[in-house]
Amino acid sequence: MSAYQRPASVAEAVAILRDTPGAIVLAGGTDLVIDRRLGRVDPDAPLVDVSAIDELAGVRWDGDVLHVGAATAISDIERDPGIISRAPALSEAARVLGSVQIRNMATLGGNLCNASPAADMTPPLLAHDAVVVVYGPDGVREQAVISLFTGPRGTSLAAGELVVGTRLRIPARSGSCYVRQTVRWAMDLAGVGAAAWVLAGGAGSDAPIEAARVALGAVAPTAVLVPGVDHLLVGHPLSAERLAAVREAASAACAPISDVRGTAEYRRHVAGVLAARALSIAHARATGVWPGGPAPVNGRISSAGVGQHRAHRGQRDTTDASARPGTLA
Repeated sequence: MSAYQRPASVAEAVAILRDTPGAIVLAGGTDLVIDRRLGRVDPDAPLVDVSAIDELAGVRWDGDVLHVGAATAISDIERDPGIISRAPALSEAARVLGSVQIRNMATLGGNLCNASPAADMTPPLLAHDAVVVVYGPDGVREQAVISLFTGPRGTSLAAGELVVGTRLRIPARSGSCYVRQTVRWAMDLAGVGAAAWVLAGGAGSDAPIEAARVALGAVAPTAVLVPGVDHLLVGHPLSAERLAAVREAASAACAPISDVRGTAEYRRHVAGVLAARALSIAHARATGVWPGGPAPVNGRISSAGVGQHRAHRGQRDTTDASARPGTLA
């Protein structure tokens, strides 16, 4: 039987982690419980339950800066009105993570620190250039989310350190989007996930792009930022030719494996397709063209155009069969 402690503050949690070698942080437990059952982690390792620390949970805005606590439930991110309207990639990633029950228990910090290459919340945070706030024996520090991961299920956190939250800036005239491909429509890990963020120079579809980022999940040992996106897009309106260039860059940025969710070749292809779709929707949001509501889960817009997209929460996009390997185009 493992030791179990439930600190009431971040300082107390860090002190316990510092003084308890091998201790594992328990937040929502949706990954940890299964990992212990399957022997991926030591079932006798001491547990430090941070779910009672109020300062770790919640969504807070400071002007155009969004703060999300590490113990914030995924379902709270999914439903938060400010996130839905100002950082929709985060809410779109949250809405497809696991089941309702899992989203009610799982936390943002847990999804990050589990360090799965297929984690849904990571690409949107990379696209938004987010930082994690880390509290440890030496005090508080910050680092870019992209530098948190060292490989599958590995992070750069030192002994005794605890992720306490994330911070990202959401300027005016910016838009974001997260889409993904899965073998099943629900309760499945991403075969490929893609997030995009765009800062526009004005309103309307012809507005030039001032900054842009595209991030991918489930296509490499860690989530990746597609290199060269700014060079391809900044100073120009979004065009079919520039979307095609981003599509090629996204496919080239991948280092995928072949598994039950798709071959490496298929994942490279899908990564390019989803990157272009996410970028198109993020640009439409940044320039005021998007009519509102969440993006289709796989980003496929009907032939009627952006104005008549099928984006109802929980409704399958029946215009596309791209959840099945080999059909995404």
